Amino acid sequence: MSDIKKIRRTAMVLSIVAGLVILWFSFQQVRGVYLAIGFGTYMIGGSDAALYWFLAISFVSVPIMLASLIISFSLLHSIRKEETPFTKKNTAKLKVVALLLVSFEISVTISQYIMHTVFLRYENPDHGAVMETSLGGVVMVSGLVVYCIALVFEYGISLQNQVDETL
Repeated sequence: MSDIKKIRRTAMVLSIVAGLVILWFSFQQVRGVYLAIGFGTYMIGGSDAALYWFLAISFVSVPIMLASLIISFSLLHSIRKEETPFTKKNTAKLKVVALLLVSFEISVTISQYIMHTVFLRYENPDHGAVMETSLGGVVMVSGLVVYCIALVFEYGISLQNQVDETL
């Protein structure tokens, strides 16, 4: 099997996985909002303001991650359908995904800090439970690595153009 067929087949499988992840992510977000509203202020610690802030802060990172997943799906589709995966359009998509991953980690960290310090401590000073969903910077580092890979691809494209012009 040629390398391009292998790349296209892998991109097709990853497109299916990305589509399933988008569906699961969307389902989890809708479920989370439903549960937050269903449990109301009991879950947050006592006030309607805390519940509204919880929902608002939750929605900060959702569009970022959803956009990252959709652009990733688009990138995989582009790799599968185009003649070569090494295009400026694909490197631009990689850069956008990288920046979205970095901004996601930052937004989650800020959101959690606000929820834990502002609302949970002031609403209930004896509250001892803290829930962290951040991966401790792993998503941000992954985003930076993806950005570097995009730069390497750009360099490879420029080298290929130079070789094509020389011949």
